[in-house]
Amino acid sequence: MEEVQLMSRSYHEPVEVRLGRAAEHGVRVETALPAGVAGLSEGTGALVSEDPQVPAVFLWRGRLHLVQAVLGQWSLRVAWWRPEDRGGPMTTGRDRSELGDGSELGDGSDLGDGPGQEELERVVWRVEAGPGRLAGTGVYDLVQGERWWLERVAD
Repeated sequence: MEEVQLMSRSYHEPVEVRLGRAAEHGVRVETALPAGVAGLSEGTGALVSEDPQVPAVFLWRGRLHLVQAVLGQWSLRVAWWRPEDRGGPMTTGRDRSELGDGSELGDGSDLGDGPGQEELERVVWRVEAGPGRLAGTGVYDLVQGERWWLERVAD
């Protein structure tokens, strides 16, 4: 049997990501997600883990990619003592951006006293996605910080 090798490339480019409920968007979740990812039920406020909020689609280089599966999710610690790492690769210290789901991370008032908690950790989502259901897929590492960016692609 012939072994298939994936080629992995680093990009560190900004992307626009839209979050959505996995079941609504047909996204398979093939990994255990932290409890905070599960979200709350709109009617009761109860924790809902069977349909977590995950990246559903993302726009990269003008092409819309549909997420088919979440393969992994983990936290990435930021080197807070290095100023170039505080805002992510595409941001400045005071530049705040909206996340894909429309929620804001903060008003920037904590920037004068050192990094806030949202600046110390970023979330990495490893997803299987492609530019359409019938097109080929690849594995993408999407990093959720003050802004979203694409870190790595394996295809």
